[in-house]
Amino acid sequence: MNTVKQINAMVVVLFLVLISVGAYTIWDPFRSDAAKTTQDDKTSEFGAETFTLNCRLCHGDRGQGGAQGGRLAVAPPLDTNEFKGIDDTGTFSQALFDTSVRLVTNTITCGRAGTRMPTWGASQGGTLSDEQIRQLVVLITEGHWDLAQAQADRTDAGATATKGATVDMAGGLSAADTTLTVSNAGPFTLGQYIRIDGERMRVLPKQLDVARGVNGTKAVDHALGTAVMKNGQTVQSLTEKMPQDATAVIVGDTSGFAAGDTLQIADETVQVTGTSRGISTTGHVLAKVIGRTPKTILTSGPSGIQPGALIRIDSELMNVTSISNDGDTGAKLDANTTAADTNVSVSKPTFFRPGYQFTVGDEMLQVVGPVDTSQTLSTAIGTAQNTLSISGTTGIETGLIIRMDDELFRVTDIVQPARVEIARGATTAPHSAGAAVIQPANAKATPPTEATPTGQTLLADLSTDGTTANVTGTAKLTVGQQYTIDGETVTVNAIEPAIVKVQRAVGGTKKAEHARRAAIYDGNLLEMKRGVNGTTASAHSAGDKITMTALNVKRQAANSELAEHSKNAEIYLGNDLIVARGLLNTKAAGHANGTLVRNFAPPSDPATIAPNQGPTCSDRAQTGGGTAGPTPTPLPGATKVAVSLNDSPFQVKPDASSAPAGPVEFDVKNDGAGPHNFRVIQTDLAPDKLPLTGSQVDENQLGSAVVARSAGNFIAAGATDTVAAQLAPGNYVLICNVPTHYSSGMHVAFTVAP
Repeated sequence: MNTVKQINAMVVVLFLVLISVGAYTIWDPFRSDAAKTTQDDKTSEFGAETFTLNCRLCHGDRGQGGAQGGRLAVAPPLDTNEFKGIDDTGTFSQALFDTSVRLVTNTITCGRAGTRMPTWGASQGGTLSDEQIRQLVVLITEGHWDLAQAQADRTDAGATATKGATVDMAGGLSAADTTLTVSNAGPFTLGQYIRIDGERMRVLPKQLDVARGVNGTKAVDHALGTAVMKNGQTVQSLTEKMPQDATAVIVGDTSGFAAGDTLQIADETVQVTGTSRGISTTGHVLAKVIGRTPKTILTSGPSGIQPGALIRIDSELMNVTSISNDGDTGAKLDANTTAADTNVSVSKPTFFRPGYQFTVGDEMLQVVGPVDTSQTLSTAIGTAQNTLSISGTTGIETGLIIRMDDELFRVTDIVQPARVEIARGATTAPHSAGAAVIQPANAKATPPTEATPTGQTLLADLSTDGTTANVTGTAKLTVGQQYTIDGETVTVNAIEPAIVKVQRAVGGTKKAEHARRAAIYDGNLLEMKRGVNGTTASAHSAGDKITMTALNVKRQAANSELAEHSKNAEIYLGNDLIVARGLLNTKAAGHANGTLVRNFAPPSDPATIAPNQGPTCSDRAQTGGGTAGPTPTPLPGATKVAVSLNDSPFQVKPDASSAPAGPVEFDVKNDGAGPHNFRVIQTDLAPDKLPLTGSQVDENQLGSAVVARSAGNFIAAGATDTVAAQLAPGNYVLICNVPTHYSSGMHVAFTVAP
């Protein structure tokens, strides 16, 4: 190639390079912007996940603010132009945007003093890393709320929330309907908040519908745990707070109430107009465990179930093809029974539960409950003990079969009756066996009390100078309390329970541990209602067969999942839910058949969220004091409480039973062999009376009463966690809510003093 050609080639190459550089220079900003947009979108997707898990319960699903989002009303909106750097004229300002980034970063990291915005930054004792906070900041300042809503939608329609249930009504759900039929009602619980499209609803909890402020009283707000009294006795406690304008009393159990009942709640009188619940039930339960193959199931009764009905047990739907009363229980009558007998002896008393209906011959009977001896176990026993301390011997005799829980015992010897050591006055008198022990009147009590029989009497004569009295039992007798016997006042100085020897595990039952004060029942006797469901009470002979209602069913109806079901699982009717419509700033609207039904976590209650005490590092950015970023925020004056979680036995054991109001840090250690978790619940309910769903405390029903939780689902064996919270004065319960652990004893009372 000659020199001219070489020069020309170089010129062409140089020209092409210049064109390429120029084109790249023009295109590069667009490439960079596209790359940044892609990166911001991906970052916002991660931020949306964090927002859904931590932020939306106050600020709304898409940051629209608590009032509009059906959440914490005082939580401000985040979907504002200001956070995106857009000023009042609609113009983007880089300076305003940079200030917003700093403000949002510091506020998330450190919280806001004097508000209910907590500290989230891990450097400040929170749970979010710097990267998670950066992702949240990008989500908020870029305004990607469509991603937050999409993440909320996915979460609320997840496997544990509604399992993808849809409206299953041929004409759809109208705005006036209060019965919602869904494709699978299995995952829904009483009191659960749900949403369809933009409308929020609630599956009704167990509630008493009432007229407020009757008999001249005034309707007022009532707190969670307030006693509900009937005929002067506390029969329930409020399981939710009761606002002044509420027309329902939310309680754990509506049985025993009827329209017309008058109830007292604090100083207000209400009258029951009816009862409601959000999931239709047959009122019956499974009498036997069923596996995955049986097509015949044994139930506690027949009422409310018809051939052709669609029933539901847990999440499985079944079509009832036929009903009969000849279901085999394997039990029979133990003794002859007249038509007038209300106590009936059966061969398998532990099989039957209150409410079970069974058939003997042509008569149907209903179990009221076991026959109580009125005695209780005075000291807990294990599986090896054959000598029992019990409250008394009335109703107990040698040879009698007694029952505690599911174990039968035969009494082989009465070693000694119950006894009390008494101090007597200056004037004494002899007293004969059978003399009643009376709780004397107390005019100084508030309100004053009248003399009341304790239900106990002398078992043997008491001489003039006797100081040991044999009594029928020790129930309602208290050391240090004064009583009267035939007018003479005595003081109880000591109590000795009765001692009996027993044979364990009678009748094929299994030895078990039994707690102190376990009720002692009269062997195989059951108290019965006779001639129920239109039948006639009649005489029966020992050995007569006992049968129960049997349903022949077609399993897995409507493509539901085949499953095993436990004894006493409730039998529901179909897939109907009774709902309250148009809640939380929404309006009732029509929804088409097939529309997805999503969960909606209950709104926060500001009364249960302690304000952030500060001072917070975000103050520096807000006041122009610098941009160096957050600095650690201590929890001044926090009370430290060490908590041990164990499973041998199951227990939650804090090193203190109370703390002063303010910041409290629970240093939780799993000392057990299996996983546990930790919850702090503010409630006036008894520690063992929290509302349950299955084998767990229903945290949805408790809502914002759950004021603090351990991080994640579990604390592994040997691991620790610190759970911090600002606690207001009141009563609390500390629990582990891993399935079955709460009911196994993992709960303890905790008090926060003013």
